[in-house]
Amino acid sequence: MIARRTATLAAGAALALSMGALAAAAPASAMGSGDAYEDMQVGVTYTVYEPSYTAGLKAQHIGGNDLCPEGTEENLVGIYGKRSKTQFTIWEGNPMCSDIGVGQKVATAKVNGATATVYAYCDPESDDPCTRKSVKEYGGHIDVTLPAGGPGLRETRVWIETFSATNLSAKKLLRIARSLAPVG
Repeated sequence: MIARRTATLAAGAALALSMGALAAAAPASAMGSGDAYEDMQVGVTYTVYEPSYTAGLKAQHIGGNDLCPEGTEENLVGIYGKRSKTQFTIWEGNPMCSDIGVGQKVATAKVNGATATVYAYCDPESDDPCTRKSVKEYGGHIDVTLPAGGPGLRETRVWIETFSATNLSAKKLLRIARSLAPVG
């Protein structure tokens, strides 16, 4: 139980650091479309994907972050819902300029022709089995690299993470991932 609490606290601290970086983030360099995803696409060469399904959660932040070193394109971060209730975060980039929670692989699935891996944030020292259902209990994420969405664009690595008071299920994370479509 202590190890599980320690893993949860470590993941929470990592998320807090990420959120701090987002608070200081500059907006995307493109302006004016009224769609933050489209605005972000103008400033990067990887394909920006936008979800059409968000599990009924409203966007709290969509834009770039300042975690990438100079000369590297910023990553897109979309935060939906509230951490005190239900929340998920979409990270997109090529390359990714941060790390995501360490989890145990619990499944693979096809997402728009690509293979996605589902991870759950289970306690590695626990005797309890870590399964797809563990994503809803402890949090977790999906990791998938989606193809380039058009000429002159590159493929995109996408992470969709849930780690909040009430986590989304692996099934809902996969539904969000399958709803992703290139913007523009």
